[in-house]
Amino acid sequence: MKDKIIHFLENHLIGKKLATDEVVYTLGDGNLEGIYSDQMVFSNLERTVNGFKFNLTTITHEQIFNLDENGVRTTIAKDYTGTSVFCYELAMRKSTNQLTGYMHCVSTTVQNQTMDAVVCGIFDVVFDGKELCWQENQLLYRDNPIDEDKYKPVAFDSRIRVYLNEGKVVYEYLPTLWDVNPKTLEKRLSKDDYPPYISKEV
Repeated sequence: MKDKIIHFLENHLIGKKLATDEVVYTLGDGNLEGIYSDQMVFSNLERTVNGFKFNLTTITHEQIFNLDENGVRTTIAKDYTGTSVFCYELAMRKSTNQLTGYMHCVSTTVQNQTMDAVVCGIFDVVFDGKELCWQENQLLYRDNPIDEDKYKPVAFDSRIRVYLNEGKVVYEYLPTLWDVNPKTLEKRLSKDDYPPYISKEV
């Protein structure tokens, strides 16, 4: 499976430019509204002793607005616009013949970003020859805004699907947000809800 996935990445994902259409989401019990879009490039695919690694560079435009009592945008609470590089590294486990690994942010120009020292574990990697899927579970917790100057501890879990549509690659990111108790690390499904992010080759 490892070699087939590497071949799929080499031929259909690495070096491709993808774009994510604008996504709107709400935070802080409806007090904040975010708008997100990006451009993505996957690069630097390398074989390792037991697996492979690659980078993802995102050029994001993300702003979070305060909302008034009528749900109308007023001032900008957060601006997470910038360029970030993420590293993915996976290896084949001899005990299970399964690929597992991790991803983390290597560098970013985003001001006051919340991805510093955040790591996501990668598991449930499935490739059927046409679609590549995996899951990501975030370790511990990160910050998420609930007001202009307030945050809460959260964790993102996600499902990713990479496939071709009419010869063009599509990258689907389906997030699930959890509120995290920072003392016990217990997770509860958050009231804040993020929509799917769908990026398409341009």
